Amino acid sequence: MRAFLTTAAALVLALPSAADQIVSTRDGGVVTGHVSSSGVTRISFVGDAAASVQLAQGGDGSGFSLVHEPTTGDLYLTLSRDAGRGEAPGAASFFVTTRAGFTYQVELAARDVPSTQIAIRNGDVAVRQAENAAQRDPLETRIVNLSRAMWAGALMDGFYITRPLPREQVAGPVRLKASAIYSGADLTGRILTVRNPAPGTVEISEDLFLAPGVIAVTIKGKRRLERGETAEVLIIDRGAGS
Repeated sequence: MRAFLTTAAALVLALPSAADQIVSTRDGGVVTGHVSSSGVTRISFVGDAAASVQLAQGGDGSGFSLVHEPTTGDLYLTLSRDAGRGEAPGAASFFVTTRAGFTYQVELAARDVPSTQIAIRNGDVAVRQAENAAQRDPLETRIVNLSRAMWAGALMDGFYITRPLPREQVAGPVRLKASAIYSGADLTGRILTVRNPAPGTVEISEDLFLAPGVIAVTIKGKRRLERGETAEVLIIDRGAGS
């Protein structure tokens, strides 16, 4: 059982509305992709929203228009003319500043599609949201809220979710794998799947996962696992991770 605890602890600390185009960037980064040459292109911001738009030099006459939807913060872009024979189908170039305070340079070339959607994703959005939440809410409240989100498999403001490759690791009499990781500014939540691969019964408890840095453990499912049975363990530790 001591080997089980050691392996589980190592795994705990080490594991890290679809758009047509998903572009990852950082503050001040360049967003590249394509727009529809004949229809509407929707540009959204994951966990954020556009606040203002500045056209690049010459952009006002380059043949496109932008509509800012203030409720959602999405942008709707259309090219204002079709390309003539021998001409490029058009392009769009502008700067956008978001409500979270990030600025991006957007450079898009036209493509012959009826419409398209672009989602701009910045991992620092979740970090900034978590930092703001940390200033508002006590640690205990954030731990409870994160535990509830993990239990329900739901999104949570200030955290972004990654799903590691489904690779099991041996931990004494059981097998462990991370199915989801919630990464925030000062807390990281990990959902582990525990499986009993062998004949007989294996009993699991919270104290088996209390590795250094772990501040909360919740077992979702059975505590006595027969052969082939699984349970989920929700673990929260300090420090952002991925």
